[in-house]
Amino acid sequence: MGNAMPDATVEEPDNSASRGADLAQALEHHRAGRLREAAHIYGQLCAADRRDTDVLFLMGVLCCDLGAFEPACRFLKEALGLAPTHARARGQLAVALDSLGDVRAAAGELTEAQRYFEQALTWMPEDARTLRSLGRVALLRGDSARAEIFLARSLVHQQDHAEALNWLGLARLQLKKFVAAEDPLRQAVRLQATLHQARNNLGLALHWQGRLAEAEASFEELLAIDPTHERARINLANTLRVRGAHERARQELEAVIATNPEAADALNNLGAVFQDLAQADQALATLTRALELAPDVPEIRWNLALTQLQLGDFRNGWRNFETRWQGCASLQGVYPMPLDRAWRGEALRGKRLLLWAEQGFGDTLQFIRFARNVAFQGAVVDVLVPPELAGLVRNVVGVDAVSVHGESLPRYDYHCPLMSLPHHLDIAPTVDALHGATPYLIVAAHRVDDWRRRLESFPGLKVGLAWAGRARPYSAELMAVDRRRNLPLEHWGRILTVAGCSFFSLQKGPAPSVPDLGNLGLSIQDFSAEWSDFADTASFLANLDLVISVDSAVAHLAGGLGKPVWLLNRFDSCWRWMLGRSDSPWYTSLRQFRQPQPGAWGPVVHAVAAALTAAVESRPC
Repeated sequence: MGNAMPDATVEEPDNSASRGADLAQALEHHRAGRLREAAHIYGQLCAADRRDTDVLFLMGVLCCDLGAFEPACRFLKEALGLAPTHARARGQLAVALDSLGDVRAAAGELTEAQRYFEQALTWMPEDARTLRSLGRVALLRGDSARAEIFLARSLVHQQDHAEALNWLGLARLQLKKFVAAEDPLRQAVRLQATLHQARNNLGLALHWQGRLAEAEASFEELLAIDPTHERARINLANTLRVRGAHERARQELEAVIATNPEAADALNNLGAVFQDLAQADQALATLTRALELAPDVPEIRWNLALTQLQLGDFRNGWRNFETRWQGCASLQGVYPMPLDRAWRGEALRGKRLLLWAEQGFGDTLQFIRFARNVAFQGAVVDVLVPPELAGLVRNVVGVDAVSVHGESLPRYDYHCPLMSLPHHLDIAPTVDALHGATPYLIVAAHRVDDWRRRLESFPGLKVGLAWAGRARPYSAELMAVDRRRNLPLEHWGRILTVAGCSFFSLQKGPAPSVPDLGNLGLSIQDFSAEWSDFADTASFLANLDLVISVDSAVAHLAGGLGKPVWLLNRFDSCWRWMLGRSDSPWYTSLRQFRQPQPGAWGPVVHAVAAALTAAVESRPC
């Protein structure tokens, strides 16, 4: 913040001749930088007439120049008490209060800093500098929404302030307004090419929009200007990883670590690279080291949890999995319940426990099995799920009642997100303990019979297909995972040509609708328009002999129903399918067909077609 300088803002006031010479001499000292001499004369004049508003004002300016902002505020407020319309005193008071706020902010006293900036704003309600300061303090306090408001207001009055534009972009990034963040960040870069934070933040805005090639270019432009910019190199590596350029990502991160061996964020991202390459042991070692360096960073502990679970270290994995609530951007769910009523293993007999679905359909179908465990402890179990799952979950053993999102919540004593149950129940310290009773999803018999009669006319082995999971456009990282896990139907030809099968689509939604395969001589039956929820899908699926699915909710639905399900699994594999297994500890009826290397679906399709042919040939006549 700049202070008002005497030679720019102070004019010699028109006053009585008796004090004119003294004041002129004081001003001369002040303008020449002889502040001690000026202070001595101002003090004498002030003592002679405490109601002289010009002298009080000049004392305030002098105190600002000396860095004594608290006495400056006292003198300036005193001047304004005598002359409320004294415009220069009003402006200088805003400067003094701003400067006090800066001092407090620099000392980390953000509440005090905010208080001073708010006082300044009362004297200069549309002062760009003060609005900017309030926005910056709000950012430091983690209040991105408030920061956005103040920074946008400041830019109305000073449109070309590069730092304010950068801070506004940063606030919008933190609010996940990635598109809205882009324009102010581009303006900041145009105005001040050396403002490296803005160029780095622009890369992040592009990354989180899924415009990865542009994000990569932005980070590389910054590194061409400043090769030592560690944050930009880490962000570049993360963008490369999401794009699938894992070797380049690894090289960039190892370059950072070579220069700074304690760069925990670089180690965390390197651990993620190893996860994508299915190199779990390297990931474990790297993430463990990152956590030693930064034990309070939740993203590191979250990544470590995924590797621990993938390796079958359930006890440590479930414990670290709890950090998913502490700022991990890839989570779809939101923690909507009061923390003081969260269940963490307390006695449940006679208590009402609300279990709630926190993430996707597949996660809910996978973890609803544990409702029976809390029911066996004597709890009355209510479940809160999306409406698409309510009809199916209502029949799960242990569930007493079901609510859907958007309805008023039932009364409860404790609540617990579904994916926290294994941790609080201390379940599955070994792989074998996971199996439990199967099936745990149940469909009404009359609904199954209705579909059985309709499907009787279809010959051979009845096979359901799911080639894509539900799209997740809210995260560039998850969109990249979706591209790796999905297998477009045009690549299923070898499977679809296996004789002795009738194939049925298990896809829902407009994006993965069944393409026209008539020109290939292939056929897939599609009854999905008749399914309104997962209970409908389950009643149809119960009549199939086999389900073949990529990693999607359909695989969990089939597994929970106890139906044979073949999982077409990507090379890097979600943690829940573990490593090096052709079966699954979660579902006794599931068989995995894994990519032998990243992106290699050809061998998977070949193996599935061969297994399907064998299944048809071994089918009783």
